[in-house]
Amino acid sequence: MRMHETGVGIEVYDKDKQVVGISKVAAKEAIFQTALTRAFLPVPILVLPPIAMTLLERTKLLKTNPRLNLPFQVLTVTAAFAFALPLAISLFPQEGKIKRSSLEKDLQEKSADEFLYYNKGL
Repeated sequence: MRMHETGVGIEVYDKDKQVVGISKVAAKEAIFQTALTRAFLPVPILVLPPIAMTLLERTKLLKTNPRLNLPFQVLTVTAAFAFALPLAISLFPQEGKIKRSSLEKDLQEKSADEFLYYNKGL
């Protein structure tokens, strides 16, 4: 899906949003951060509902009304989905920051800024 970015690179720009050039190094970093985000995404969905249901099943309400078990499961899973996506996306900022010295030589020569920036993507 993002194979084009690894081959060509992504735009890097300075603090004034002026494009400095295209970097494969920044592209690899952006893809790595996106992959970590996507790997973390299912964790809250798989962890929170079982914990919540274990605690809820001990309450008097669910012990006396076992029919409420399914609606409570649906509610906890829905809440986990609503909570997981914003949490996963917020792991890394949308705009990545990379040291100029770690980029390709031609890009290092085009800017005097210590850091350059790139759009990480989702």
